[in-house]
Amino acid sequence: MSKSVGESTRLFKPLFAAGMILVAFGIFCIWIGTSVISLKEEGEGFKIIGIRFLIGGIASITLGFLAKYYVHIKYFLKQFSYKRKPGEDKRSDWYKP
Repeated sequence: MSKSVGESTRLFKPLFAAGMILVAFGIFCIWIGTSVISLKEEGEGFKIIGIRFLIGGIASITLGFLAKYYVHIKYFLKQFSYKRKPGEDKRSDWYKP
């Protein structure tokens, strides 16, 4: 296993765990804001905070999966890159009429 693959898999677990905690706390805050608190102003504040935690948790989970599968994503993106002929330079088609 190469060094970059090992480092990327080490990043996955903490980012995923932090994301799951943030998502759970966000859902809890939204639940408090909608059902537990009867005053409208405080309930709206909890909903806003909960939505922010949800967004942060989803972003953290996404970064974790991107870190884990970075090598695979990089490989697939290389497959779709523009292919040139072996003898051509990258600027050889600039002056074609």
